[in-house]
Amino acid sequence: MPDEEQCARVAAYWWQRAEGEITSWVGFQHVLSDLRAEGSPAAVIALAERAVEDEYRHALFCRDWAAHLGREVPALPTPRSTEPITFRGATAEENRLLRIALCCLTETVGCFILRQVRPQLTDPELRKLNRRHLADELRHSRVGWGHLASLSDEKRLTLRRWLPALLRVSEHTCCTGPEEPWEDLVRFGYFTPRLLRAAYDQALEEVIRPGLAHLGLMELS
Repeated sequence: MPDEEQCARVAAYWWQRAEGEITSWVGFQHVLSDLRAEGSPAAVIALAERAVEDEYRHALFCRDWAAHLGREVPALPTPRSTEPITFRGATAEENRLLRIALCCLTETVGCFILRQVRPQLTDPELRKLNRRHLADELRHSRVGWGHLASLSDEKRLTLRRWLPALLRVSEHTCCTGPEEPWEDLVRFGYFTPRLLRAAYDQALEEVIRPGLAHLGLMELS
């Protein structure tokens, strides 16, 4: 178990994670609506419907870990925002596509974050939670990749045009936050800036760039 100071920091962080997960729950509902509006394949819609349920569960287990570490928490965290993400200058149709693509990228990075932290986790229950969360995150990334694989040539051209902005937003979303360089807390599930950056860079190199290139959405240099 962490000492008293560590416990307070980790509990606060798990509560922040709960707020992030409940915000993702809201965000995936927007993505689900976007997928339906875009006529995404039925299998992708089904994955997205399950993802909405998963994100709600993730918020609960993050809340429960904050409580386990001694933090007094309300029944549910409050979403940081309930508004759909929008890209300045994009049409409503373009924003639907961009939200789906952004979700694809961030959920892919999420898989690498959970992989990065796993070797340092010491608590058996926390390791079990990590495995379950990673399995969910992998399915969630398939929502975006599945939809991108179904795009028309016209939609692919639209996404190619927006790709630089999309990658900038995904990097900011995944690598910029309230995390501190408290490496001694990683074994309790804390994501340090170093860990987040390493996960993002690895995801970009090993999956995102090759995946986008495979779909004809970018060229590898």
